[in-house]
Amino acid sequence: MADQPHNVRRDGSTRTGGGGGDPGRRAPGMLIGRVRGVPVYLSPLALVFAVIIGSLLISPNRDRLPGVADNRLYLLAAITAAGFVASLVAHEIGHCLTALGFGLGVHAVTVHGFAGFTEIEPEPQTPAREFLVAVAGPAVNGLLAGAGFALMTVVDGYTQPGIVILDLTMMNLALCVFNLAPGLPLDGGRLVVAAVWGASGDRLRGIRAGAYGGFAVAAALALWALWAVLAPGSRFGGLWLLGLAVFIAVGANQLLHQTRIRSRLPGLSAGRLARRTLPVEGGVPLAEVLRRARESGATAVAVVDRDGTPLKVMNGSAVDALPEHRRPWMTVDEVSRTISPGMVLAAELEGEDLLAAVRSTPASEYLVTQAGRPVGVLATVDLVARIDPGGIAGTAAQR
Repeated sequence: MADQPHNVRRDGSTRTGGGGGDPGRRAPGMLIGRVRGVPVYLSPLALVFAVIIGSLLISPNRDRLPGVADNRLYLLAAITAAGFVASLVAHEIGHCLTALGFGLGVHAVTVHGFAGFTEIEPEPQTPAREFLVAVAGPAVNGLLAGAGFALMTVVDGYTQPGIVILDLTMMNLALCVFNLAPGLPLDGGRLVVAAVWGASGDRLRGIRAGAYGGFAVAAALALWALWAVLAPGSRFGGLWLLGLAVFIAVGANQLLHQTRIRSRLPGLSAGRLARRTLPVEGGVPLAEVLRRARESGATAVAVVDRDGTPLKVMNGSAVDALPEHRRPWMTVDEVSRTISPGMVLAAELEGEDLLAAVRSTPASEYLVTQAGRPVGVLATVDLVARIDPGGIAGTAAQR
């Protein structure tokens, strides 16, 4: 239902891995297959949702197929529910194949019941590609609905196979139409993004327009839910619509928040954010290191060898957690983190690339280099303070 980039998360979905994605990343559900090497997952929520759909079909099937045994009705409901989940999977595979056709990376496809996510990185580079990737999912459901209507011309709609085909046809038609609603995080919201982006040349303006469209769609669903709750016999449907409205509103709000963050990224480089750094050898007592840092005005510390090559970066949060009376008896090496390749950032790295690099290797501090030489340390808390002041509380323990 929503194509989602890996580096900037559109819908707050779980990052995938483990069972077939990137090593070290927990799988969000059961791996059911691969499409051109991309793992496709079915979350436990999808199975729960399938059971709910199947249970809701029992009574209508009994009315439409009088005299049919209950075990047969249960089987027909199960087949229809499984077909509905398969339709969601096909929808996401439509996004996946289109993105792959443009040379974009797809990390995983996950279906969570009424919602599905396709993790795409990088994002589509043009409004036209944004449009085509977004429309591919609803188009698959539209094709499935069209195939269903074609089958209905040769299959009696009052027979058991006909009932299943009719239900799946209407479900795919509903998925197609609903996902084209003009609001993020729905695919129709991505179409709004593409249109505004194409007209203005500003992708972020398109995302803001799509997010506001999401609020409008959520409000319309909430009003529909209220009417359904008040109508006799429609309370469950009303509650379901209300949950859907909340899902869309939350997703739109997250995306609006992300546009604010991304609007602050241009011109923001690792070199400009790097703190003045004190180089010391690892055997120096921590208390002495902190004294030297205060005297020199340094707010970061790099542990170096005798040749001056940085080996570690002092972990500010580890220092803060250490009682002051223990600091003279601890070496700086003991409260420092070994510099891994992902913790070395070029001073020229800026904007989206800087944010992606930090997200790929989470740490509290990073070594900043220029022409291969260390020039300072970037503290994550400084980056967060510049791009997301509201999120600074979550990293306040880091120095």
